[in-house]
Amino acid sequence: MKPVDLLYMGLGAAFLAKDKFGEALNDLEKRGQLSREEAQGFLNDAKARAKQEEEALAARIRDEVKKVLTDMGLATKDDIAELKALLAQKSA
Repeated sequence: MKPVDLLYMGLGAAFLAKDKFGEALNDLEKRGQLSREEAQGFLNDAKARAKQEEEALAARIRDEVKKVLTDMGLATKDDIAELKALLAQKSA
């Protein structure tokens, strides 16, 4: 499975969980077991945590992709720039 597929799966799960979480909070609010302010605070905290998790996941995916590219021995932008500079020196 590609890292981007994992990212999409994670985001899909997050959006589904967010919808279910919101429904559960609305249900508790309607029953009077949770005030509107408490529900909003809970939702804001959950959104903040979800954003942090999303950023951490994206960072881990970036690190893994970099690792794979390094293991494959592919040239980086810096490698190519260095080669261009060497070629420019040779032709001058």
